[in-house]
Amino acid sequence: VYYEGDPLPVRLSIGSEAPETVANPVKSPLFAGFRVRRANGEALPATGKAGADEPARPDRLAHNAFYGAVVDLVRLFPELGKRGAYEISWESNGVASNQIVVRIIPKYDPAKSYRARIETEEGTIVLEFFPKTAPIAVKSFIDMANAGFYDGLLIHEVRPDTWIAMGDPAASGDPRRPLVYPAEQSSVPVVAGTVVLRPVGVSPPANGSEFLIMLRPQPEFTGQVTVVGQVVSGLDVAQRLSRRPSTQEASRPFYKPLRDIKIRRIVIEPASASAGS
Repeated sequence: VYYEGDPLPVRLSIGSEAPETVANPVKSPLFAGFRVRRANGEALPATGKAGADEPARPDRLAHNAFYGAVVDLVRLFPELGKRGAYEISWESNGVASNQIVVRIIPKYDPAKSYRARIETEEGTIVLEFFPKTAPIAVKSFIDMANAGFYDGLLIHEVRPDTWIAMGDPAASGDPRRPLVYPAEQSSVPVVAGTVVLRPVGVSPPANGSEFLIMLRPQPEFTGQVTVVGQVVSGLDVAQRLSRRPSTQEASRPFYKPLRDIKIRRIVIEPASASAGS
């Protein structure tokens, strides 16, 4: 994941693992071999300049010898600096690289206020963030949402009129590893509509991507968890989701919905007012 407007440096190395010295198979200019496509398959034109010199090209490569360069692909492909998902690869003279998939997201601005729209099949839940008391958590949540991390994950725990939990790849059978970062405890009261992060570590305290929307006051949570924000619209949606049929405590995982409920997507947008605590 990279931010809009930031460089996107890629290191390209051509080398040989053969035990003997071999002819260098790459004859074409290295930078001409880069290919960038949008997620829909559309190819981006290389309308810019690489901003780096072509490296000296040896005619032959000894065992473990290599040559290459670091290229800022945004300078070579200016459209790559705009928000979206892209596939990057390199190929020349029968030699090909692995493919890299990147997402370009809006750069988080701590001076601005944001809110999140959580779209579900039951309706939309809107939350506003508390960046003053949880700056790391708020930035992490917003960056993950902008990168599409949450889209399609399950609402995997529904405790009737108590809380709903979502955002954990493992609970969705998703192989992605969640981002882990330091926890930020605060004295913000945990009431109906408060959005808290479920801790993933105790020593040191850490958070991940999983979050809970509270549906009633939970004073025992106050000061023990990171409060990332507060629901300002759609609490009734969360309540309806919490009442979906589930395993309750009859089998593990507890309170798992009997029918999958997914986050359709989480959209980050400017808040209409400053973001509370």
